[in-house]
Amino acid sequence: MVRVKDILGWIDEHAPFRYKESWDQCGLQVGDPQAVVKRVLVALEPSSGSLDEAVRKGCECLVTHHPLLFRPISSVRSDRFPGSVVAGALRAGVHLIAAHTNLDVARDGTNDHLARLLSLTTCEPLETEASWLEEIRYVGLGRVGLLPRPVSLEELASETQRVLGIETVRVVGDRRGQVHRVALCTGSGGSLVEKAVQSGSDVFITGDVKYHEAQHAVEAGLAVIDVGHFASERIVVPVLGEYLRSRAAREGAELELLAAAEESDPFWVYDKGMSRGALVGPRE
Repeated sequence: MVRVKDILGWIDEHAPFRYKESWDQCGLQVGDPQAVVKRVLVALEPSSGSLDEAVRKGCECLVTHHPLLFRPISSVRSDRFPGSVVAGALRAGVHLIAAHTNLDVARDGTNDHLARLLSLTTCEPLETEASWLEEIRYVGLGRVGLLPRPVSLEELASETQRVLGIETVRVVGDRRGQVHRVALCTGSGGSLVEKAVQSGSDVFITGDVKYHEAQHAVEAGLAVIDVGHFASERIVVPVLGEYLRSRAAREGAELELLAAAEESDPFWVYDKGMSRGALVGPRE
């Protein structure tokens, strides 16, 4: 028999909740730690869509990367987000767990997985917190590593699109320029542009880069590939699901793990130059 508290414990072994940023909210956000769970849906977002999918698929627990609640709320209204999701989860008996910045900095977390997809070698963290450096599960935020061989920025942008399964990326830098040393950070990494410059990297792969951060990169001679927030982190969903599946199996526990199949990037790209003004978005 698996309880919500067991899933929390397994996540804590993999990516200890104490590693989270001070502003972050991780762990059990809605539900009962003593409740029995037989089926879990793993998703990126604790959205109404993910909750609906969990309910339709008979899941008693929804594990997401992003938290539903980042700051205290003064009321829980079923007609307004996020209260609508809280109320819906309570009505349906779905327990909500978030593993956010603790998973970003942990070994085998979001950043390690993106580095593996890009075949980076000799990886090291882009930024670390001194408090956890002696702990075996801690690595740090972002990664810096080497591609198997130098390639053009355009080639790397194309390969990044391929491994993430997306149609578009935003790029800063000379498309013909050669890149070899790569810095990356899943999620919103624009604030780490200077760290990427200091790391001696040729290119920084991340999401949510702002205009002035891009200009900073241009002046510093750093290329940037902005893949978007969703694409950079959605990759961890099946990985986290597989970890929980294997952890339950080690305990001899019956627990079915499902990866959310219906969530998508809220952004889409309109390209007027394409035939019939096609809408370009994430692949189905």
